[in-house]
Amino acid sequence: MHNELNDFYDKHVRLKSEIKHLRSLRDTNLTRLKDGLKELGKPVYVKYLEQGSIPMHTANKAPNNDYDIDIAVIFEKDDLPASPLEARKRVADAINEKANGFSREPEARTNAVTVWYADGYHVDIAVYRRSEDFWGDEVLEHAGAEWTERNPKAITNWFIDEIKEQSPKKSMWLEPKVDSGQMRRIIKWIKSFAKGREGWNLPGGLIISTLVAECYKPNNDRDDIAFYDTLASIKNRLSISSAVYNPVDSSQELTQKQKFSTQVKSLKKRLGTVITKMDALFDDDCSGTNAKKAYNYMFQHEYWTEDTAKNNKSATKLGGYSVALVMGSSRRQGGKLSANNIASGRFLPKRIHLKFEASTNVPSPYSVKWRVVNTGEEAEAANDMGHVSTSSSLVSWERTSYRGPHQMICEIIKNGEVVASDMKLVNIR
Repeated sequence: MHNELNDFYDKHVRLKSEIKHLRSLRDTNLTRLKDGLKELGKPVYVKYLEQGSIPMHTANKAPNNDYDIDIAVIFEKDDLPASPLEARKRVADAINEKANGFSREPEARTNAVTVWYADGYHVDIAVYRRSEDFWGDEVLEHAGAEWTERNPKAITNWFIDEIKEQSPKKSMWLEPKVDSGQMRRIIKWIKSFAKGREGWNLPGGLIISTLVAECYKPNNDRDDIAFYDTLASIKNRLSISSAVYNPVDSSQELTQKQKFSTQVKSLKKRLGTVITKMDALFDDDCSGTNAKKAYNYMFQHEYWTEDTAKNNKSATKLGGYSVALVMGSSRRQGGKLSANNIASGRFLPKRIHLKFEASTNVPSPYSVKWRVVNTGEEAEAANDMGHVSTSSSLVSWERTSYRGPHQMICEIIKNGEVVASDMKLVNIR
């Protein structure tokens, strides 16, 4: 499956033209910050640095524009308030001065100022202050819950070195058959798995990257073998300990907060199931179809299914009849819509109300069946995997309650048969 895995990577995982747009959003927000600070009469930052998955080249395609753009902005120490919270608030206020196209106001969160775009993107701006110590060396401090000395380039530099050192590389005595940067591809495949299984509450990019760097099993000839062996290695490692530590500061536990500890424990549990499903790859008579089924369980992506046309249907037409769903959101059921025509699959927050409105060419009389299909650990824990209701109304309201991907299916029934149907995917984070 080496070739198929890399074809999937090239078509559905690796960023191409998207990088240019993401960096344009970075530049737009830096300009907003600079202009906003000037308008407020405050000193401007002295430099910025890219952080996170974009400079590490581990960002994946996100069909719903769920991209996280990380920036560090560095000010002179005397140019910021002494309070780290006030420093973050100043940055949020400056961006808000020039706000445009945001789904809500920029927010000074604990570790960064976050900007949410209405179409899915979000930008995290970490605030730093710069000073010099007694010896004239530069000291950088991050504005978190308190000022903490930190190098904003440390993680990126560590990661790039790990990729170079650990991935198979050409030498005088070795000519690997795989492309360079195998470890990076494995990280991106595991991140793709985590995103495809949104309802399983799996870790984010830094924890995944740290675990792969620790457990990576390279293979000079095939990526699919390296991928499987690394998954098994991570599972074995987590069976010993679920704690994950910052790779550039071993005194800092990345899983110290209950939220992240729970995510890693979920990864351990789910990897056991995934690896069991992938046992089929080792059968002597394993066919290409069975192998793809195993990978489809891993990635939950239509690339791995033989009949993708079925998965691509939106408003279905049966005997000339059709129905189309439109999704909007409101703070309360029956209230004014704050967003209209929300795209299927768009990531949405908990505790909002969604209005589903159908339009159809089916002549009366007919009935409308509304079917909710829930997935994910939270829905499982609440024993609420969905419900069905039938009425004559072309409108239905639902509340976002459980993290994960869910479906709202509308079926038009005439003379006891389904003559048209449509589905909206609802991703709740």
